[in-house]
Amino acid sequence: MFSRAVLLCLFLVLSCLPVADAGAAQQSSEKALREHYDLQEGKRLYGEYCRFCHGEQGKGHAFNVTPPPADLTSPAVQRKSDIELAQTIHEGERGTAMGSWKWALSKEEKQYVLLYIRWLAQSRPLVPAPSP
Repeated sequence: MFSRAVLLCLFLVLSCLPVADAGAAQQSSEKALREHYDLQEGKRLYGEYCRFCHGEQGKGHAFNVTPPPADLTSPAVQRKSDIELAQTIHEGERGTAMGSWKWALSKEEKQYVLLYIRWLAQSRPLVPAPSP
């Protein structure tokens, strides 16, 4: 009797595993989709607010000012914490041409831009354009 109960419990547990895996796979896929759209929004905002000075690839060679715009893909910039980079986007950088975007970008939009700046430093293909 005891062995039947153990076998029945084991069967029930094993029969539930694919359902749990399917749920985890769906959550993973939803997370990947959300990150894709967040990255797309970051790319759009970067293009609108940052590309003019920092360039298409974030290398900082697009606009001729002194000191030159930061290379956003450089180790020095990428070593900064998300809080430090978000603060720079919000307040600007004293003694440079980097102005404050606190009046133009919401907190959420700054996070999208930050996500895109982090993405620029990774060696990946370009973010595909959104589908029409």
